[in-house]
Amino acid sequence: MSTRKRLSFNVKLNTTGDTITIHISDPSNLQADNLALATWGSSEVLANTLHRLPTPDFAGTGAIAGLGSVLELGAGTGLVGLSAAAIWRVWVTLTDLEPILPNIKANIELNRAVIRGYGGSAACGMLDWARPDLLTFFVPEHESQLTADASGEWKPWKFRVVLAADTVYSEEHPELLTKAVTARLERSPKARFIMCYPLRIGYLDHIRDLWERLELAGLGCMQEGRESLHEEWDEDTPYEWCVWRWRGDI
Repeated sequence: MSTRKRLSFNVKLNTTGDTITIHISDPSNLQADNLALATWGSSEVLANTLHRLPTPDFAGTGAIAGLGSVLELGAGTGLVGLSAAAIWRVWVTLTDLEPILPNIKANIELNRAVIRGYGGSAACGMLDWARPDLLTFFVPEHESQLTADASGEWKPWKFRVVLAADTVYSEEHPELLTKAVTARLERSPKARFIMCYPLRIGYLDHIRDLWERLELAGLGCMQEGRESLHEEWDEDTPYEWCVWRWRGDI
């Protein structure tokens, strides 16, 4: 389920009860994969779970403007990535398909000042999971500039953390998502892939397929949990989140 009535979300920053309000511009006129763009339940669940997870070790990711820190796949309205920027105080790159980027850019601008106040920042980029080797960044002029080739593409860049929320809702997604994760997740013991999805009956086969593909790719789940949304969402579907890392010695 999604919401367009509530366009601001209070996200927990830490276990002591501090919160940040993330503002989302109304994306109801945009569509991707024939779905109206909105903030889905998995995004709110994951955004409010990040503060409870062990903070990733970002040491050594500070290369070009910090863009080696965190990548969000299928960012949609950007709630998860913007929350991560404030909670972890890092630079997050929010990616999606080209039709979605104007709304992501708008939401970055809406929240830039408050996120910067917590020591984080955000940029966005176009990433097609079928071609995850090609990632085009869009860095605002007033932020630190990313040095890329003439096309604006930064092909080899790897990220310490990859985030994904509600990105598995068709039979093609497990293969594509695994391809994108393995292409962009840093090959390091410190690297983490963190995702969240609804446990709806129609999606369970896709989730099983995704787990199998991630395991075959060399990743293993190290932590998982289940959450429910608050009454405002008016649904009983449980949500599962999980944290993955590369298995064995890297």
